[in-house]
Amino acid sequence: MPDSLTPELDHQAISLIRGFAMDAPFAAKSGHQGTAMALAPLAHVLYSRVMRHDPANPLWPDRDRFILSGGHASILQYALLYLSGYGLSLHDIQQFRQWGSATPGHPEVGHTAGVEVTTGPLGQGFANAVGMALAERHLRGRFGDALVNHHTFVLAGDGDFMEGVSHEAASLAGHQRLGNLICVYDDNHITIDGDTALTYSDDVAARFQAYGWHVEHLGEIADHCDALEAALLRAKAVTDRPSLLILRSHIGAPSPDLTDRHEAHGNPFGAEQITRTKAAMGIPDEPFWAPAEVVRRIGLMSPVAVPRPAGRGSSDSTSPRSTARCGPPPGGPPACPVGRRRCPCSNRARRSPPGWPSRRRSTPRSRACPPWLPGPPT
Repeated sequence: MPDSLTPELDHQAISLIRGFAMDAPFAAKSGHQGTAMALAPLAHVLYSRVMRHDPANPLWPDRDRFILSGGHASILQYALLYLSGYGLSLHDIQQFRQWGSATPGHPEVGHTAGVEVTTGPLGQGFANAVGMALAERHLRGRFGDALVNHHTFVLAGDGDFMEGVSHEAASLAGHQRLGNLICVYDDNHITIDGDTALTYSDDVAARFQAYGWHVEHLGEIADHCDALEAALLRAKAVTDRPSLLILRSHIGAPSPDLTDRHEAHGNPFGAEQITRTKAAMGIPDEPFWAPAEVVRRIGLMSPVAVPRPAGRGSSDSTSPRSTARCGPPPGGPPACPVGRRRCPCSNRARRSPPGWPSRRRSTPRSRACPPWLPGPPT
């Protein structure tokens, strides 16, 4: 098996993602395609080259975390989960934003395997990412980097950084020097009402530098996979502070009609606009274009290998992909509430081992059983 995808497969994967980004909102008659189209190469590089993750084991505790702070661009994440083999089917993509589907309008944790957090209000996902990076730092300090050593990646945009919660969270991350946190700023200069200049003139780079972040301007590399990978790896090498990568992107690219237009933000493309964009990309003008052989090859090669300590439910990267939305990893304990372990929804769940935080809660959880939760290290 090749160590990486070929340039042709990279191109086909990105075209497939962009095709889904247009077709799914068109079919649903609502949704946001522009950001998903612009960031398709970046997200593809993250999932296929940079992040350490295992689609066959979505809840592997030391996986890298991915947070899409602009949850309205959810079709971007769903397309990557479909391609990487997290259990989403083409039918799930076609049911985008439909009642009861596995692909709701915003990503929902516990509902779709591979989604780390429910993101909706702008700025919240960025703050969640800071919290996850803090949790990784805490666990690594307690149990050592042989057991806990992962990164948190978050995609954020102008709308996130207009919200006050992002200021507070960014300040905390800089103060804590969270070198395991990498944020890519989607600097597309567009809001749903027009150019950001209508309401926004902050110097984001200066603000984050003042918070103590490592800041790098990436410039016009949004369509260049190798340059994106190199930038992300440089950010991973910065271990003494969080990193902000400022990426100049173009919403709606490569649409001949709506690139850099605010109409690409929240209005689904029309049929003729989709046809012209697919012609520009060089893919067939058919809904949800996803050649089975292309999907198979990308799904086999894209997940990054994830080494595991011996005896902790390891599975190699060629193991069959999970078909459940969320559930126990292969070879792991059964999903709650079946089996010997009490359901963690209950306040009467078994006591924590010595040295672990108490599992008792002041208020009961919902009766709905959450996804499988990993037990403490043995």
